[in-house]
Amino acid sequence: MRRATFLSTPPKLTGEIRRFCATLSAAEPVLLKTVPFPGCDGDCHANLPGHVERFGGTAVAGWRVVVWPRVMLHAEPHLVWRSPKDELIDVTAAPDRAAQSVFVADPTVTADSRPRRQSLTSDTNLTRWMELADAGREGDDGALDLFLAVLKKHARPDDPCYCGSGRQMRKCHPLKK
Repeated sequence: MRRATFLSTPPKLTGEIRRFCATLSAAEPVLLKTVPFPGCDGDCHANLPGHVERFGGTAVAGWRVVVWPRVMLHAEPHLVWRSPKDELIDVTAAPDRAAQSVFVADPTVTADSRPRRQSLTSDTNLTRWMELADAGREGDDGALDLFLAVLKKHARPDDPCYCGSGRQMRKCHPLKK
């Protein structure tokens, strides 16, 4: 599955990100280096156990935090590797292929945990879409219409395309305002 690449890794831990992370877990958020290992692309819950078996260490459960600039913060269930040298390393590539990721440890997170989001804008379409997504209905026609309205309002032509191609939106899937 392609990832929506307009979600990007925050370059630093801002106060806004720290407050959002505090709603996820009591642990402090950390910036981890991302070193995607061969075979560890995509689903961390599927590939990290094999990585631990091969190289040792343990899997640490928690949340990977990404941001849609000016629109929302997004936390998804994630596993990172605690190496035998006690280093935390993200071995699964981030949606934007960043060299680092924001991670908040939370032992209660499982692969079935629902993503969590926080709006950075007062857009009612975004609020309604987030409610539908939280209920597991982000694929419904009404939810897709709401998301398209949010895209039209907040996406910029030079933003990476929402389809995951990596091309600029204006060259891939331009949105008519």
